[in-house]
Amino acid sequence: MAGKKTKWSSCNLLEPAAQGSRLWQFSVSSKKVKLSGDLRVAEGDDPPAKAVAKDWRDLLSRKLNIATLPPEKVFLRVVELPECEPDELLPMVEFQIEDLSPLPMVQAVWSAEAVPGSTGTEGNQTVLVMIAERGVVEGHLDELEAVNYLADRVEVPLLRELVPGEPREDGAHIQLVQGADSVLALVSWWFDGRLRDVNSFNLPDTAASRDELVEKINSVALAGEVAGWMPDEPACHLAKRGDVAADWNTALAKCFGSIREVEPMSEVDLATAAVEFTARTTAPGLMLEDYSARNRQRFQDGLWMEGIKGAVALMLIGLLGFYVYGSILQSTLDGKINEVTVQTNKFTKARSLKAKVETLEKQKALKDAALKAWREVTIGLPRELKFTQLTFSSDRIDGNTSRKLRIAGTADAGNDTIIDDYHLALTRMEIDGQTLFSKVRPGLSRKDPRKKLTTWSLECEFDGE
Repeated sequence: MAGKKTKWSSCNLLEPAAQGSRLWQFSVSSKKVKLSGDLRVAEGDDPPAKAVAKDWRDLLSRKLNIATLPPEKVFLRVVELPECEPDELLPMVEFQIEDLSPLPMVQAVWSAEAVPGSTGTEGNQTVLVMIAERGVVEGHLDELEAVNYLADRVEVPLLRELVPGEPREDGAHIQLVQGADSVLALVSWWFDGRLRDVNSFNLPDTAASRDELVEKINSVALAGEVAGWMPDEPACHLAKRGDVAADWNTALAKCFGSIREVEPMSEVDLATAAVEFTARTTAPGLMLEDYSARNRQRFQDGLWMEGIKGAVALMLIGLLGFYVYGSILQSTLDGKINEVTVQTNKFTKARSLKAKVETLEKQKALKDAALKAWREVTIGLPRELKFTQLTFSSDRIDGNTSRKLRIAGTADAGNDTIIDDYHLALTRMEIDGQTLFSKVRPGLSRKDPRKKLTTWSLECEFDGE
């Protein structure tokens, strides 16, 4: 959908230069756009933060940061649609965008704009559609974020010369842009005051590319003749940027009856035209919405941080006022702290002594219990049985003390009944009217026929403190 038009007060346009980048600064009003600064940014340096960063003043005086894409990274299409309101243009284009785009839609970002003065007698309007690879735009925005330039829009300034704000003369308007090892040919076809087609050819700077450009232009001309808007001998208006070789003119002469060379727009005029278009348009451009949302969130977070800093500063001033009062109370507080320290040490020592006494009492109780158990077990032992081992153990489980007495001994063969009786006697054994053992379990029992002995054992448990 179309973006909402915003009132801007200033605008920055950052574009690559021969070495580093170039930052154009403009002041924007309702009447005109005026150049206010032209800064060269060396390679590896960040644009001046004062010029491109946003703070609370942006709430009152809006600043727009524009990033630029090279035209060879953008696919251009021209379509005719019924005349409509600006807000309805993008939804209409969206129905055809899959057929127009050379890229899958998940990999593409696109925008569209109505070409001024290109409304036909039948009520149709000419629309220029721009499509770029999403990965290219993301990579460019990431590079700009790395130098602290947070873009609000992505534009292609050279399109402002290709598609100006008013109809152009009939014929093919060609721009040849010299690159490092390639030549970009941008061609717009204007007839009867209407933009009929736009082409972009990025060709290697070789002799074979001249013939290739001729073949591509002838193909477009043939398609135009079939469509009925191409005359027999269209004129050619040629503009060159950079050190373009003269033999390109010779090649283009094979396609056109006459070639008229024109001066291209100056860099400052091109940047100004791009900013003027951006300031008045409602189209979103090639900016990615998720990056726009992230940049807005960063701006809002920055405002919150500035507010927090101001609040902290006020708090520090308030705290300074309490400093004197706190100094007066400090001496009293130190005395109270010392008193608390003394009382705390006394309390800690008292608790430590209490814990030691409780431990000693429990140890004494355990020893008494062990002695009583050994005494009762020994007294109740039948004469036929003999002790070989008495082992007392104590464990702390879930806040209770579990005590165990393991009894092991021997008996002559044939006294198994006496062992069982002794087992039963232990389960019924009492001290002071209470059962001594809570549980008595038989342990391992082994008979030795050679020695005529039976080795037996019992495990007795009794709980309590």
